[in-house]
Amino acid sequence: MIAGSVAGMVEHTVMIPLDSVKTHVQASGGPSSLRVFRDLIRLRGPLFLWRGTGVTLLAVVPSHAAMFSAYEGVLLAGGRSEAVGARVAAVGFAAGAVSTLFHDLVMVPAETIKQRLQLGYYRDARHAARRMLGSGGGSLFRSLPTTLAMSVPYSSLMMASNESIRQGLNPEGEFSLPTFLAAGVVSGAAAAAATTPLDVVKTRLQIQGMRRAKTSTGELHSAPIKFKVRYRGFLDVVKHIYKTEGVGGFMRGMGPRMVQMGPSCALSWCAYESAKHMLKT
Repeated sequence: MIAGSVAGMVEHTVMIPLDSVKTHVQASGGPSSLRVFRDLIRLRGPLFLWRGTGVTLLAVVPSHAAMFSAYEGVLLAGGRSEAVGARVAAVGFAAGAVSTLFHDLVMVPAETIKQRLQLGYYRDARHAARRMLGSGGGSLFRSLPTTLAMSVPYSSLMMASNESIRQGLNPEGEFSLPTFLAAGVVSGAAAAAATTPLDVVKTRLQIQGMRRAKTSTGELHSAPIKFKVRYRGFLDVVKHIYKTEGVGGFMRGMGPRMVQMGPSCALSWCAYESAKHMLKT
């Protein structure tokens, strides 16, 4: 549990600027990732890229502790230490699915608040939570079904490929940071690319009810979020994106997402395995 918490804090603190850019790209439907990054730095300052870190870290400790505990439990039950070939991937796939359920039940409300803070809608996390709970609290969990629909495939694919790559690079299963790094980057980036369409839908659900206004010069990402049409659910978002943006709309933010999730997975696994190794010795 301690190793999992450490891994989560390292991963989210380092990678949240890329997550901020991805959120703005997916929410806006307009500017490129580089344009968004430049606008945020110029109009809001560098620290704005870390907005929402506090509420994320509060949820990271319990969510990652639960996730990695479930992960280890499934690996043990599935006989990972004796598994070879396709069975390694199968055990990793199952571990990813089960561990994600524990993780997302805690992280979805925090993720929703974080994304709204990233878009500049609330003053701080307390203000966001108070306003959202005041309206019934349903918006905190509205994206949970879509999040699980994305996270379970993502984590299953990531952990299955991660376990397979590890076995290929390090059959003896020894402690090896280069192995954890390589396996994390490849498995994280590949799984991120495959699940980007679901991530776009999830983001639209989490930030619905808000629209970023344009300034008189046409600049985006500088004014407060204002009211916009609410989506009725997953299929409504899919229909809206396809109608207004085409197939390409489902791939918005794929670049930042891959750049974020590849190193993010590598950092997380390296931190987790290092903490676990130190606790054993």
